[in-house]
This record gives sequence, structure tokens and C-alpha cells, in this order.
Amino acid sequence: MKNTLFIVLVLFVIFNCSAQKKYKYPETPKDSFIDIYFDDKIYDPYQWMENSEDSRLNNWLNTQYRLTERETDKYLDKWTLRSQIGSMYYDVKYDESRSYMKKNDSLKGKYIFKYRKSSTKRSLDLLYKRRGSELNFNKLFNIKDYTPDKNSHIDITNTYVNEDYDLIAIEISNNGSDWREIYFFNLITGEQFEHKLKNIRISSSCIWLKDAFVYDAFDTPEKGRELLDKAKGQKLYYHNLTESQSEDKLLYQNPDVTGTNSFRFSKRDEKIIFHHYLTVKGKTYRALSLGNIRPESFYLSKFLIYPNSKEIQMTVEELEGDVAILNTNWEAKNGRVLKANINQLNQVSEFIPEYDIMLKNVNKLGKNKLACIYFDNGKDVALIFNLEGELLRRIDFPEGKKLNYLYESNEDVTHTDFSISSFYHPDIWYQLSLEDLTFKPAGTTSIPYDAEKLETKYVTYTSKDGTEVPMYITHLKGVELDENNPTLLYGYGGYGVTVEPRYDQSQTLWLLHGGVLAVPNIRGGGAKGNEWALAGRRLNKQKAIDDFISAAEFLISEKYTNPEKLAINGGSHGGMLVGASMIQRPELFKAVIAEAGPFDMLRFEKYTVASVNVNLNEFGNTAFEEDYFNLKSYSPLHNIKEGVKYPNLLLITGSDDDRVPPLHSYKFLATLQEKGSNTSLYILHVVNGSGHGGAISSEEFTQKISKKYSFLFNQLGIRI
Repeated sequence: MKNTLFIVLVLFVIFNCSAQKKYKYPETPKDSFIDIYFDDKIYDPYQWMENSEDSRLNNWLNTQYRLTERETDKYLDKWTLRSQIGSMYYDVKYDESRSYMKKNDSLKGKYIFKYRKSSTKRSLDLLYKRRGSELNFNKLFNIKDYTPDKNSHIDITNTYVNEDYDLIAIEISNNGSDWREIYFFNLITGEQFEHKLKNIRISSSCIWLKDAFVYDAFDTPEKGRELLDKAKGQKLYYHNLTESQSEDKLLYQNPDVTGTNSFRFSKRDEKIIFHHYLTVKGKTYRALSLGNIRPESFYLSKFLIYPNSKEIQMTVEELEGDVAILNTNWEAKNGRVLKANINQLNQVSEFIPEYDIMLKNVNKLGKNKLACIYFDNGKDVALIFNLEGELLRRIDFPEGKKLNYLYESNEDVTHTDFSISSFYHPDIWYQLSLEDLTFKPAGTTSIPYDAEKLETKYVTYTSKDGTEVPMYITHLKGVELDENNPTLLYGYGGYGVTVEPRYDQSQTLWLLHGGVLAVPNIRGGGAKGNEWALAGRRLNKQKAIDDFISAAEFLISEKYTNPEKLAINGGSHGGMLVGASMIQRPELFKAVIAEAGPFDMLRFEKYTVASVNVNLNEFGNTAFEEDYFNLKSYSPLHNIKEGVKYPNLLLITGSDDDRVPPLHSYKFLATLQEKGSNTSLYILHVVNGSGHGGAISSEEFTQKISKKYSFLFNQLGIRI
């Protein structure tokens, strides 16, 4: 009997050992790079991957591609899932009412524009015709004509229409790059002007000034370093469409030659508002000014000077005559609305005071009203005021829904439209009377599923240090809390960004197949105002990570799921967040999907926009000892330990990402494959020709989403 029991135990151990699959990862070349910070030596064997021209990198990427395809080809139901994803994206239809269509039509201008899939099948051509014309649409911008080679993916990223002079400026991006070019067209003839503009950035401001174009541009990047180096040398130019860019009139040069701080401008009621920096007696301030622009001259008339604090946000929302309407958190953590006289320096008064709910947006609402949009414990609230500051109406929207488009620039209309959306349904439109502020449905939306079967709750949970953190949880109604629900925890947690209900078709498909979606508004985001954002910024970044980890613990303790059924996902800052979480608490998660994330936090600031002011404020600077050791403490790359079984990981990045270069994903993957337990799967999906977002065809988009969700469904055991 004892011998029989012994044999059974031995067979059980052998079975479990053999069942634990081991992956054979390719060897990655190493170099002997060592960086020294404050006498602290950092061995960085994969630093060579930061050089995109290194011949070893292409070989390594090809090997990783084969590994990813080999593993993901095994996934069950992947073609069925891909088909369902396609259906979700293309079977949403809007059926607007006649009055709604008439109202929309009345707001359109002199020309009608529309996009059509180009012959490249990757992007959209731009077509147009004059309103009222019986002729067919003419092709204005043919993407194929601007595509230099088969590896280039051109997207139209912005258009600037000048109806007074029948002109249009079309901004394009190559492979999703933050570097842009602008082309000009005559809308009467459809002909392109000879000269174009280069060295435009995603952050550049552009306006028409009669038949001339005013814009800011940067120094030409060093060849081969376009995706790596920070943009510097911001300058303001006046462009005559009949002359080359080299002849443009230089109006203003950013005094910060490092590219850390930048100016921006916009046009409001024919006035030009500048946001810029100002130095007085050696001290730096921020300023709002009127820009006086002529071909032969430029000067700024300052009307507000305020502290140069990274904590202060200041936006000019509207101009009403000589009064600027300002949305700010200056001396108001939840936000308030100020009035500033644009003809006198620092003549500011409070228009709408701070409330105990967070102010998000201040929108013009026709001729004499403003809509202030607030966030109150999981729901949006619209407070509508007249221009004397009198509250006319409060509209509370449902919990778990997002208010969109409550804005009206046209002062001659009697109605406007807005929509609400959620995690599981697209925009539902309503029409608002600007006279009595009543509203009614404006159309219907057809979707290929019953949205009434789904629901969103807004809950709170306790983080590591006792802080109460809010979270959206979305699932099918009547879900059983049996610890066995496949659950996706999504996070961002940076830059004061509030993660709000946003419709995503593939995410909805996840919900319809029984998945749970949890979205916490952790510190570092903006759900509870500026102080909440600061509480997860820079030296407090670990608190944001703790909040996210605590969300996972809450979902487990409340029996929504268990670690074998829990996956986490985030992109950009959220990519870093999930990377840090999986390294710090690997036992909590079955799978991780990290998209375009920074993982080497010690070298993050060395590339592109990572060293601009907004990112230095968010993460810190390794030139300062306290920042350095803080960054090192949570940097995902630098905390990987030998032999640890980390969660299964899918990294997604764009080959041409010049905001968070793909080198972060490469180095993180190589280190995990070297050090982590080979009983876990670590793979990479590179979207070739893509930047931090955009510039991919519908086919490539479907492929990327299918890869992501087939990995997720497979890891958490969902069968279709």
C-alpha cells in the first residue's frame, strides 16, 4: 500500500513538472554599457538597442516576430474572435432624426468635406465640393501622391479651412510621427500651392491671418535622429503662400532654446491669444497676452501674469468682447472660472467660484450662455450659466456615462446637440433648446447587441496607505461573484488625466463574453482634482502604482476574480504602470498587455519629448539625486529579478513611435527573457510604420486588436 501511494505521488509530481511548459527564448546580444549616477553603477547590456541602425536589432526583431507568431498561431477561436471584432466595429449605425440632421446641416460652412479610403488601403483621401453644387465630390488630397515609398503610411492629421479666401491647409504625418508637414490648396480650383511647410510638430499652433498662414516650427532634426531627439528652437513664422518656407518672416523666437518650455497660441473672435513664459528680474513667470501680428512686426500685449508653477493650469476658453473667460485651478484645487480684461494687466475677477465637485470644461453655449462641465463621484454634471454668472440649469447625467459635445459656437441658432456614451455603448444624441434648456432624443443608434444587458458601477476601495480610490466596474447584469470571472484591469494614472467611460467595441466584446472590466481612477490622474494628480506625480509615483495594485487586491477580495483570471492593461503612461505592477506583484496577475510604455525610467528623459517640462514634472530628472533613486525604485526594467515567474506578457509598440520610442519595449523584453522564469510567456507585437498612435490601416488595426484580445481570451480561458 505504501509503495502504491509513493508511486502515485511520484507520478503526480512528474505530471505537474511536465505540465509546466517551458519556453526557449532566443539569446540576445549583450554589450558592456555602464551608466553611473551618484556613484551608483547601472549595468545596461541592452543599451545597444537604443541605436535603431544597429544591424543586430533587425535580426533580433525578426526572431521575436517568429516567436510571437508561433505562439499566437496556437490560440483557439482566434479567427472567430477576429470576425466578431470586425462585426463590432462595422455594424454600429446612426439613424438621426430629420430635425437633428437639419440643425447639423445649418452649421456647416461653404464647403462640404468627406474622407474616402485611399488606393493605398491604409489611409483616407480627402474629397470636397462647394455646398449646393450638383457636381460630384472632387478629390482634393490623394494620399498616394504624398507617400514616398511602400513603407510609408501617410495620415491627414489636421485641416485648417479659410472660407473667406477659399483656402485650406492640410497637415500630414508619416508613420504616425509627431513631426508634421503642411500643404496648401486653392478650394476654387482644387490646385495645390507650390510650397509646403516642414518641421511642424504635433504641438504646433497654426492659424490663418487673412490669406497668410501663421505657425510655429522647430529646428530641423538631425538625420537619423528624428525619432529620438527632442525638438528644439521653437519659432513663430508668417508664411506667404506664394513664397517658399525659407522666405517666411520670423516673428518671435522661444527664449528657451532647450525645448523644455514652449509657447502656444490660438485665435478667438479674430484676436490671437498667446500662452508663453516671461522672465522678470531673473524670475520666470507664465503669461497670457494678445498677439499683434503684422508681416513686418510682432509684439505681445500682456494681460495676465501668474506664477510659473507646474501645478497651475490656465486655459482661455472664450472671449466675450474684451473679456477673456478663464478655466483655472489657480488658488482653487477643484477649478473655477475667472474673467480677465484683455486690455489691462492683471485685471481679474472671479466669475464662477470653486465648488466641491471638480470642474472639467467650460464651453460656449450659443450667444449668452456658458456650460460648465463637472465630475461628481462617477457622473458628469452640467451647470449652465448666463454671462452674469447666474445659474440657469443643472443637469445630472447617469453614473458611468460620459457627456460629450455640449458646446455651441454659433450665436444664431436656437438648438444645439450633445451626446452621452459609456464603456459599452456609443454616442446617444440629444437636442438641447438654447431658449428653455430642455432636451429630447435626437436620433437612434443601432448596435449588434443588447446594451441593456450591461451595467457600470462606481465603487471605492482602500489603497495601501488608507486612501480611498474610486473605480468603474462594468459587466453583464447579474454577474456571480464566485471568484472565477475573467477580469481586465485597465489603468493610466498620469498627467492629471481622468479615465472616463469611453466606448470601445473590442472592450465591449470582452464584456459580452462574460468578462469584467475594471477601471480605477488612481492618484496621478485627475478624478479628484489637482491635488489628486500631484499625489501620484514625481516622488509620489509609487502611490499611483500602489493604487493600481490595490485595485487588483480589491477585485480578488470581493470575489470578482482570482489571480489566474486577472489580466492588466495600459498604454503609454499606463504601459509603465502595468509594467511596474507586474514586476512588483507578479503573483497577482495571470497576464499583462503593455502598450507603448516607457520601461527604462533612468534613460526615458534622454529621448524626444521625455525631457520637456511636462514630463520632467511628471517623473523627475536623473540629474537630481532624489529623483534618480526614486525613478530607480520603480523603473520596470531595473527591478526584474532572476528566476521570478512573472505574468505572461504581450508588449505592443510602434516601430516609428517618436514619443515613447520602441527601445523601451525591446530592452524590457530582452531582460525578461533573460532573467524571468521561462515558464512564463513574454512576447512582442510591433506595428510597423506606426507611431504613438494612428497611421495604420483598418486591416492593421484589426490585426493589432485581434492579437491583443486573442492573447487575453487565451490567457484567461474564454472560449467563443
